[in-house]
Formats: sequence, structure tokens, C-alpha cells
Amino acid sequence: MSNQSRILRFGITCDGKRSSYWRVRAGMAKPELFLEHEGFGKVWHISLHVSGEWHMVTRRKERATWDRPGELFPGYTRAVGIVQPVAVAHREGPAPADVQLVSVAPDADPTTFSLFIERPGANQATWPGKNAEGTTFVGRIPLAADAGTCCVVALQHPLEPGKVELPRPNDDELRQMRNWTANGVLVTTVVGELSDGAIGLIDLRADPSVVATIDSALGS
Repeated sequence: MSNQSRILRFGITCDGKRSSYWRVRAGMAKPELFLEHEGFGKVWHISLHVSGEWHMVTRRKERATWDRPGELFPGYTRAVGIVQPVAVAHREGPAPADVQLVSVAPDADPTTFSLFIERPGANQATWPGKNAEGTTFVGRIPLAADAGTCCVVALQHPLEPGKVELPRPNDDELRQMRNWTANGVLVTTVVGELSDGAIGLIDLRADPSVVATIDSALGS
């Protein structure tokens, strides 16, 4: 089995523009999953290891861990929910040919890509939420050691209410954020936990007025 068959990349598209894509990659030797975001390079990723723990790593340092949640229903575990509001579809250039882009309307609710871990023997002719919620099938990749599959589905629905507490960036990080915002678009990802125990990764696009806020924090 080729390495390519264990990789799935996906995002949204709206009015000829697209979001940055996410990549989920299955390990070759062990039933592990690795999540990476276009544009973040190798400095940031999230991984699920055989131990059942998710690890968020930034610049080779572990920043956070989560336990793999229990099964949402028999045979299926929703491990991650990746949320992309329409506003993050800002890229003009085309995506690589293998990226699965879900087309959304300008006034659509945010798109949640749910990554399900399926037990061996799961029905490959259907997918989680197809009948009950009307989810869109994005793709499916096999896990190593015949440990099942990872299936990605998409659904548009309002973002769950909640709150976010973020540490204050240091001055170097603030300057970098200012440059990104002033010279282009500042897109970031908030990491949290969804109501069913799955990791929530929410892509956000900053309003241009954020430059004034950053300048104030820097004392400019």
C-alpha cells in the first residue's frame, strides 16, 4: 500500500476562493494519526498515538494532551472536529489536485469536518451521519495493522456556544501577527474540546481592526 493512500487533505471553497487545507495522515507501521495545517509547516501538529493520547506539538515541544474519547456510537469514535467558517476561504490560488474541497455558499453556517475512527469491519458503503444528519462524505483512509479506518465527513451547522481563554502572545509573536495582518490575512486555529469529548480545532480569520489592538499591546 502506498503512502499516498494513507493521506487525506480537505478544506472548503466559496466564490472561487478556498481555505487552507488540513491534512490527516495515518502512520505506516502503527495505527496512529497525524494532523497538520497548510501554512503551519512543520512547527505545529497534532498526533494520536497507540497509547490513546492526542499530543499537540509546537516546535518539537509538547504543548497539550487529550485522551481519546469514547465511542460516539458502537464502532465509531469522533476523535476530532475541524471547524471552518466561510470567512477562512480567502486563498486565491488553486489547491493541489488531491485536496477535497467542500463547496459552501457565502451565507453558509461553519463547516465541521469530523474525523471518525472506525473499528475493523465498519460498513464501507456508508459513512457516519449520512442518514441521521445528512453529512457529506469527504474521504476514508486505512489505519495500519488492520486497526480499522479513519473516515472524514462534513456538515454545515452553527458553531457550538463556548468560551476561549488564550495566553497572551509574547512581543515577538505579536509583531509577527501584526505583519501577517497588515500585509495579508491573519488566520489562526483555536484548540479546544467539543461537547462529546472530541478535540475541536476552529480556524478563525481576524478582522483588519486587530492591527490597532496589537499596536496597543506592543505600546506602538
